[in-house]
Amino acid sequence: MSAMPLEPLPPRFQEVLDQARSLGLDFFELRFEVVPEEIMAELAAYGLPTRAQHWSYGQVYNRNRLFGRMGLSRIYEIVLNNDPAHAFLLETNRPVENLLVVAHVAAHADFFKNNALFQETNRHMVAEAAAHAQRIDRYREEVGEERVEHVMDIAMALEQHIDFPRGVHRRRYEEERGRRPAASRPPRDPDEERLAELFPEEEAPPERETAPPPLPPHPERDLLWFLANYAPLTDWERDILEIQREESYYFYPQFATKILNEGWATYWHARILGEAGWLTPEETLEYARLHAAVVQPGSRLQINPYYLGYRILRDVEEQSGPERLWQLRREEDDVSLIQNFLTPELADEMELFTYGPRSRFAPSGREPELEVKSRDIDQVREFLCRPRYNYGVPLVAVSEVRHGQLYLEQLDRHVSGLDLEYAKKTLEYIGELWRGPVRLVTADSEGRELELVWEGQEEPRRRGRSG
Repeated sequence: MSAMPLEPLPPRFQEVLDQARSLGLDFFELRFEVVPEEIMAELAAYGLPTRAQHWSYGQVYNRNRLFGRMGLSRIYEIVLNNDPAHAFLLETNRPVENLLVVAHVAAHADFFKNNALFQETNRHMVAEAAAHAQRIDRYREEVGEERVEHVMDIAMALEQHIDFPRGVHRRRYEEERGRRPAASRPPRDPDEERLAELFPEEEAPPERETAPPPLPPHPERDLLWFLANYAPLTDWERDILEIQREESYYFYPQFATKILNEGWATYWHARILGEAGWLTPEETLEYARLHAAVVQPGSRLQINPYYLGYRILRDVEEQSGPERLWQLRREEDDVSLIQNFLTPELADEMELFTYGPRSRFAPSGREPELEVKSRDIDQVREFLCRPRYNYGVPLVAVSEVRHGQLYLEQLDRHVSGLDLEYAKKTLEYIGELWRGPVRLVTADSEGRELELVWEGQEEPRRRGRSG
């Protein structure tokens, strides 16, 4: 990758970082590199400097490059959750743009270091992902490009189906059961001990054989973990699933705090540069123009996360004082931020509403006509939070393994069904790894419960369910 490290750091960059620290930001050491636009587009596509190759990253790269050439988007910076934190600046950034970006990056690095969701993330993922890429390249040489690419397709189709609160490092169910301490007798005093010697208790009869515990012992939402541990995979197949799962865990906190993290970084670049007494009048005007672009509200149907997070944090600061912001940075994610701190007054001021199709049945070949559904604060909060749950994907869990068949269930099918074409393909993928029949209980777009069945045929079958 063509990048130019910024060593030593320009004096004005250092001045911004010194001011950030003096205001209380606490961040990992920052290592800056300047990169051209094509490298920035590559970083945005892969998410890390070096990562195992996959065609889907190429798709994102091409889109980023196209949008950049058309002037529709420009990526000024990328900062990675790592210790030290790696920050990449676009080589065409103007001097004032870079000052804003450095302040913004320092706040992101502070958030990575201190927010609760990031505490268990791998702080050395830059090096770890490079090692992952080397292992997968070796598998390509050993078993062939096509087989490796296909297993990566499957792993990436399932990568969002993890169970983040359970953590990336888990033991198999049998090992967990084996680690539970046996029930022990409470300590007895000397009199009780003497009585026990005189009148010993009858030995308990040997335990009768019991049925094996169910697999899984509870609905298992971490599909990649379950398949990596219980499907009959080869070592290289299992390793690819575990690699994809580990990287998915690394990225999850960034997904779950997008609004808060961007609002936090925007709040701090505004404060640091707004209070800087060393910008010239021309630089102050240019900074104000850049900041206004960062906090533009977005379109009528898609709110800008920088704007939403920034407005909520400013509102909390006005209502409760600046000290409360440190607590939000430490404890909240996007869902709790919106549920607890988006007030009815602020929602009215920002003109927030929910919307949806006017009719359930759109004319063939035409986009459905949309209408405003509600301005009620509870519905607005739910509307904003819904895509922030569970990586934005449906809740699907392994419910049972019976006679070699794998049973899956969509837990939130009462809220919305699945796109059946995607669901059938994903079920086929799971069946390939399970090497046996797979069944999924879900619902269609009309809310009717149904079962998809894959038994090795080319395409899963659909069965209606009653009750």
